Parts: sequence; C-alpha cells; structure tokens
Amino acid sequence: MQAPLRDPLKNFVGYALRRASSLEMANLSNQLAQLDLRPTEGSVIVIVQANPGIRQSDIGRMLDIASANMTPLIARLDSRGLILRKRKDGRSQGLRLTEEGTRLATQALAEMEKHEREMMARVPEAMREPLVSALQSIWREQPE
Repeated sequence: MQAPLRDPLKNFVGYALRRASSLEMANLSNQLAQLDLRPTEGSVIVIVQANPGIRQSDIGRMLDIASANMTPLIARLDSRGLILRKRKDGRSQGLRLTEEGTRLATQALAEMEKHEREMMARVPEAMREPLVSALQSIWREQPE
C-alpha cells in the first residue's frame, strides 16, 4: 500500500491563492460561457456599463491588461455589436455599451454576483470580510 502523498506547499499563501483562483476562474468561465462571454470580456462590459465613456487604457489599467491585449479584446466586443467607440480627444476613444451590450452586461453581472455568492458560501461568515481585505491588500500594495 502506498503512503499518502504529502503536499508541502498547502500552507503557502501564494499556492493557496493560485489553487483557489484556478478553481474559481474555471467555475466563472463556465457560468459566463452560457452568455458566450469569457471572464475578461464580461469584466470589460460590466466596467463600461458602470463607467460610460471610459477609455480603453483605463480599463486596461483597472484589470491589469496590456494595451496590446486590450485592442483585440475591444475589437471582439465591437464586432459583436456590444460597444460603441466615441472619440474623446486626439487619440483616445470613450467606450459605451450598445443596447445589446447593456443587456449582456446586466446578465454578466448577475452571473458574477451568483458566482461570488456561491464561492463565499464556502467561507465561514466571520472570515469573509477579513479575507477580502487581506486579498485586496496583497494586490493593491504592489511596488511600482
């Protein structure tokens, strides 16, 4: 009989974050796939809905997406008829949702909220707020 395997990494915060993130992103991907959206696409349209006229570069900074990756992402959303671009100044464009984009963003946000409720239901209630605060302090305190 083989001895049980030991996981020497299980108490490392980074390892735990990665494992939890992988699982939850897969779950969210499955939920948003029903809307024919990837998690990043869903995040972008939800952000545009909350910030009409937002610039593509601002979304990229908010979501930590390289500008080279933002351009094809916005082009995909545009080709699906979900967003409108309007020139703001010399080089930047403000983004707004179309009627279809608004409908889809509302559905995507509802799926994200459902996913969040399901995920947080597995965290003891007394630990929920401290967990979110601790995670935010990790990604907000990154050295520049």
